[in-house]
Amino acid sequence: MPAILDHIFEFVGRLTPKRSDKRFFAVDAWGNLDLARDVHAQSLTYFHSKSKPPVDATLRRDTACDIAWAPPSADADYGDGVVRQDATFVSPFADALPEESRLVRFARLRPGAPPASGTDGAASAVKRVAVLLPCTGDVDEWFRRSIARELLTNGVECVIPTIAYYGERKPARQWRHVLRSVADAKIQLSVTPVEMMMLCMALDEEAKRDGHASVDLCLAGVSLGGTMSALTALAMAKARGDAENNVVVCCVAAANDCTPYVEGSIETRLAWEVLCESGEADGATPMSKERCKTILLDVLKELDMSNLVVENAVKGAVCVTAREDRFVGAGDAIAKTLQTMVTTAEGFIREDFDGGHLQFLFGNKSSIAPNIQRAFDLMRA
Repeated sequence: MPAILDHIFEFVGRLTPKRSDKRFFAVDAWGNLDLARDVHAQSLTYFHSKSKPPVDATLRRDTACDIAWAPPSADADYGDGVVRQDATFVSPFADALPEESRLVRFARLRPGAPPASGTDGAASAVKRVAVLLPCTGDVDEWFRRSIARELLTNGVECVIPTIAYYGERKPARQWRHVLRSVADAKIQLSVTPVEMMMLCMALDEEAKRDGHASVDLCLAGVSLGGTMSALTALAMAKARGDAENNVVVCCVAAANDCTPYVEGSIETRLAWEVLCESGEADGATPMSKERCKTILLDVLKELDMSNLVVENAVKGAVCVTAREDRFVGAGDAIAKTLQTMVTTAEGFIREDFDGGHLQFLFGNKSSIAPNIQRAFDLMRA
């Protein structure tokens, strides 16, 4: 099946004015790359990184966070009896983030009123928690809402985070999710897995304090969210060391690295003219588009998961791909990464769908929640 919607996205992208703020990196071009490199170096202290040169061991690697909870309330948008609780905590990278992005924000959705702590029955049973990371452009909860509704119906608690530069964390002069600079992109991709790792570990500890015998945690997402889910799991693997592995991942139409910026459909939405005119290192010599692509990939190369992947990081992984995906490719690279991460060969499932990236997101969205359920099932297989 031809990737019709992917082609339409590319066609519209080419028609977008070359300097429009609706193009990625049009506002600040390359941005503050020195800051972005510093943030990335700090983020690497949370991973078993193979990057060279070695990471400075003196950089902070604290995994605790102090969550501020809002009062719980009913949320009928997610189903009858669903209890919502919004919360925040300070990002470990707050000093380097725009003021609007310094607080990590998320919503916890529970299928009905939570049982009292320490009681028999539900409170001591296995608790399933799905952390749903956003796809590109899901700046609020619109895409994840129907996925969460189905999971909540099946008794799965859902957590919907707002990542840096999205939603209420969007900085000034940024149009929706369209990042202002390459530096912002590198910072977003560097801080998100660490912030999500801290969130997941805090929720895990809370559930155990509330009397649950065990907690099954699934990190799940589509596109950007799938990539961030895998990276979060890798950060958790280092933070926990030899501790109990209670994590599975479900990565849907996800990328293994940053090559989609220069090879995928999203390439048509980048402000190449602005980046090229920003010049070489001297700031005066314009670059060709091909030279610009080379530099962009070099700036983002450390975010390749092949530099961070470790064995036995998760109990199970579900990899869902679209065969004609023009955004992230057919998915062989991310599949190989996830296979490396699982504890056994039986802990990996791959499912391929016909069509392109956008056709899957909108035409096969109903398959996402069942695949998250399949990931949970791998925990007890």
